[in-house]
Amino acid sequence: MATPSYRGALVRLVLTSVGLPVVVIGLAGWFAMSYRLDLITLQTGAARSAFIESVEGHHLIQQARHTAEAIDRYFIERIADARHWTRDPSVIYAVRSGGGEHPEIDRRVRDFILLSPDFAKVFITDIHGLAVASTDPASNRLRSDEEWWRQAWRRGLHVGEVEYDDSAEVWSMTLSLRIDDPDGGAPLGVLHAVLALDVVRDTADRTEEALRDDGNVQIADRRGRLIAETKSGHAPERLMQEEVGIAGDVLTLALEGGEPAGLVSGGHVLTAFTRTSGSALYDAVSPDFAGLGWIVVVSEATNRMEDELAVLTRIESALKEWRLILAAVLVGIAVASILLAALLAAGKRNGEGGA
Repeated sequence: MATPSYRGALVRLVLTSVGLPVVVIGLAGWFAMSYRLDLITLQTGAARSAFIESVEGHHLIQQARHTAEAIDRYFIERIADARHWTRDPSVIYAVRSGGGEHPEIDRRVRDFILLSPDFAKVFITDIHGLAVASTDPASNRLRSDEEWWRQAWRRGLHVGEVEYDDSAEVWSMTLSLRIDDPDGGAPLGVLHAVLALDVVRDTADRTEEALRDDGNVQIADRRGRLIAETKSGHAPERLMQEEVGIAGDVLTLALEGGEPAGLVSGGHVLTAFTRTSGSALYDAVSPDFAGLGWIVVVSEATNRMEDELAVLTRIESALKEWRLILAAVLVGIAVASILLAALLAAGKRNGEGGA
């Protein structure tokens, strides 16, 4: 039978040679692993955010820019159409002749609409602001007292605000261009065209198709009022309302920021914005036009993007599980060492009692 001194030495040996080193080394390893895991968690979180903002953010900015470019191209083409009409020989003849009946020019103006169906209606005035041709017989004849007529007469082009045209039953804006005499350039009259904005909504819808299911495309005027919004289906009650529009922080950055495009992240939403082009792009069709000044906003929820980065999440989860497993193993070793020591100690006491 083992002597008490031998049993005591064995207990101490188990505790000091097996249990204690394992626990100390295990704790050191656990703390080191926990520290590294915390670093990895921070790094993977930063990598996830960087991916979302760099890759997905770049994608959203590109979509916003493409949308703005499509809008600018559309308006440049429509201004060019209207400019071409002001040089039509039948139009020049009608405005030179002044007021009166011009059935032929009325037919010609209707042909303009057929050639470019984006226009809802067109009418032409002479030098006095009297209508000499129109696609809308109910139009008022005298127009020289209206702001668009005066602006077009003085500057050559006036682009109106977005508004609902009751007679045409469309959201629209107006293009008013001065008609100049080809034989000297003297002003002869003004062509006024109502341009339907269905194409703007269609452009927003096409952009939205390139986004995830939770994507949203907003197009707003220079004051932030919505012209199109895909998420609401372009709901009429949200369009051109002062109290409804793009987010205030986005509006501030779009109007006051020095960059032509930008990115805003917050609330699990990533938002890209850009502005339509300025006067440099429109110079070829109208040197005095400063551009629409519209704002294009494209946004997506980031939680869907984070789901696509599940591999990083799985790595984090696996590391956390291994930390728990290591902790459980350390506790098991410590408990086993204590139990072994307790058994040895119990044997020692029994031996002493038997003696």
